[in-house]
Amino acid sequence: MKKIIISILLIFFQNLAYSKGDLTRQKPQEVKINFVSKPGSSHFFSPAEIELETGILYKLILKNNSPNKHYFSSLKFPDAVFTRKVQVVDGTNKIAEIKGHIKEVEVFPGFSVEWWLIPIKTGVFDDLHCRVLDKIADMEHKDMGMRGKIVVK
Repeated sequence: MKKIIISILLIFFQNLAYSKGDLTRQKPQEVKINFVSKPGSSHFFSPAEIELETGILYKLILKNNSPNKHYFSSLKFPDAVFTRKVQVVDGTNKIAEIKGHIKEVEVFPGFSVEWWLIPIKTGVFDDLHCRVLDKIADMEHKDMGMRGKIVVK
């Protein structure tokens, strides 16, 4: 009886270790990033600083709560992650999936995009920005506050 219990416990703990190491079995950790605007005045990411860890599957939910389109752009960050997919959603309906290397995501007013990724390289990526032009102020959103930083530990 003792051997049977030990065998069951060993099988149980082996399966736990396997699922933690198998990245295809991870449930994504959700990180919500809101795009906020006051046209002619200010634009920003909320939060403006995002912390992630290598080896963990994340679902970045990029939500545009403003009347303007916005970009989630970084030249450095995409080289430090494996992109599983970018998923276009309308409420709870999936519209499309994009796979491959992503440098920039554009989100239209009132919509969300999900960027599923696994960070594979540590670093501080301080070039997150939106380069859309605010027509009232005649300035890019990044120059009106829409900048951010992604820290991967």
